[in-house]
Amino acid sequence: MSNFIRFCVLALISGWIIPATTLAAPSAAFPQQATPSPAADADKQPSAPAKPHQPRPNPDADGKYHIGDGVTAPKLIHVEEPELSKKLRKEKFDATCLLSLTVDANGNPTDVHIFKSIADSVDQKLRATALELDENSIKAVKKYRFTPATYEGKPVPVELHVAVNFQRF
Repeated sequence: MSNFIRFCVLALISGWIIPATTLAAPSAAFPQQATPSPAADADKQPSAPAKPHQPRPNPDADGKYHIGDGVTAPKLIHVEEPELSKKLRKEKFDATCLLSLTVDANGNPTDVHIFKSIADSVDQKLRATALELDENSIKAVKKYRFTPATYEGKPVPVELHVAVNFQRF
């Protein structure tokens, strides 16, 4: 289970380091569509010009930086698995808990909280189990360690989202 959790966390974190402009850039693999002739567009009203990519302010009002626009992503260097009681192991639960956290300038997680609870998507009879999984996820993520994000060569705090997956075995 530890390799799977590491893979999911690393995949999630690596998804945050792809700037939006990279995803929106045209690719040679996809041919460009032909633009309509001006005569065909004569009867249409002009549309407002598209807004260019507006980077989020670094830092924001809370003092947190945002990955991209010169801010490098933190790198996960230590992962802890959530503890599972015998009761939880017997449940054979498939679920994902999404957490939000801030990686501080020292690479430590702070302000760890539930972004999307497992309990939101289960039957009432499994709610207590789901809440226990949520709490165990928080405890585990608080033990993660990162190399800090940097901006202009200096370590800075950034906000991340992490998924902790639980699967049957």
